[in-house]
Amino acid sequence: MKIPLLRLNYSKEEKKNIKKGLEEILSSGFLTMSKKVAHFEELFAEFIGVKFAVAVNSGTSALEIPLRALKVKGKSVIIPTNTFMATPLAAIHAGAKVIFADISSKNLSIEPKEIEKRIVANTVGVIPVHIGGIISPNWKEIRRICRSNNLFILEDAAHAHGSKINNQNAGSLGTAAAFSFYPTKVLNTGEGGMITTNDKSLYKQFITLRDHGKKDPKKNIHTELGYNWRMSEITALLGIQQVKKARQVLQERRMQAKLYDKLLINCSNLKLQKIPAKVKSSYYKYIIFVNRSIRDKIKKDMYSNFGINLPGEVYSSLCHSQPIIKTNKNIIIKKGDQFFKNAKKISSEQLCLPLYPGLKEKEIKYIVRSLKKTLNKLIKY
Repeated sequence: MKIPLLRLNYSKEEKKNIKKGLEEILSSGFLTMSKKVAHFEELFAEFIGVKFAVAVNSGTSALEIPLRALKVKGKSVIIPTNTFMATPLAAIHAGAKVIFADISSKNLSIEPKEIEKRIVANTVGVIPVHIGGIISPNWKEIRRICRSNNLFILEDAAHAHGSKINNQNAGSLGTAAAFSFYPTKVLNTGEGGMITTNDKSLYKQFITLRDHGKKDPKKNIHTELGYNWRMSEITALLGIQQVKKARQVLQERRMQAKLYDKLLINCSNLKLQKIPAKVKSSYYKYIIFVNRSIRDKIKKDMYSNFGINLPGEVYSSLCHSQPIIKTNKNIIIKKGDQFFKNAKKISSEQLCLPLYPGLKEKEIKYIVRSLKKTLNKLIKY
């Protein structure tokens, strides 16, 4: 049996709808920024529970546009070191100085006390990252600190389509939020991103910046230093189908995670990532922890001996240790902070197991059996 990194799971009905939508797009004469994009934005805003959604060409753009609108140039923002490089790069491209912070050893999220420790005179915001679909259970405290210090909260919700805390959706918790639709994500369109917010003034700025700084898309009058961050109609067409089945996708991912929990709960050679009681994860990743000395050997053996491709960790390479970050003048690391104790430990011990729509129960059982055999073999030696 072979287990791939990912399967694209489109039903016959979905394929039929996509073909029909493609014919509509080609007949309309509009390949970008038209009815499909507007409909996708409307559906996604409703799904998240916000007033506004702005479709863009990537999750990275969905981060950079709000940062530009929030006037971070020359100011500093606080970001956890265990995130994909898109998060700090978006801030740097928007002109911000980046201050990296450590994370909680329990929930992979930025620690409230870390935010307080790293605030400096020109700090204007924080970018919490919902790693693996887990929202920090300390969200109330994070929000209190940010309000007390007049800091914006830009949620990096690239992993968190459908994640909730106290029944409130990721993407509706801060000043604005950024989602990604990369192929591995919970909802995917190949490439693409979405910005969500309840702030009408910011929404208008997002719209302007997305289209080369034009307030009116019908006129070539440019009032802002924007860029081409537009989404195509074909990308939006795929997005519409994804949002329509979002609840089904989330239910399937959560059922798969529940099965993993049941099969692994008594395995003494690993630890499971616990989901906080008031959090409902999207399960973008199913995360376990193993001895760091055998983590990479497990990945190699699972593939060579059992044909199982294990997905990437979140994240094995921390942002503050990346070569470009070490030499970049826009990075602020206070004395001693280079150690990032919790993030370093977690990054070397975590392992992610396959989880995506269409992954069958028998395949999950095969993955678990193979993992247990691999662990037993490696631990013996």
